[in-house]
Amino acid sequence: MSTLTELAAQIAELYPLKDKTAGKRYRIVNQLAGLTELEEVSGQPRYIATHTLKDERLWDRAG
Repeated sequence: MSTLTELAAQIAELYPLKDKTAGKRYRIVNQLAGLTELEEVSGQPRYIATHTLKDERLWDRAG
């Protein structure tokens, strides 16, 4: 049985992007023509401009 700490580490590995403003975790699903499709832990899609992922004020990358 996993501990909460192990579970949190597994989620961070599967969803390595964290939106610092919303506090939600995402994974990259697809990138095309300057647009990135993200998927939240809940499965909700989100579309953002790819260049915004480089902004460390907005995004935290696990690992």
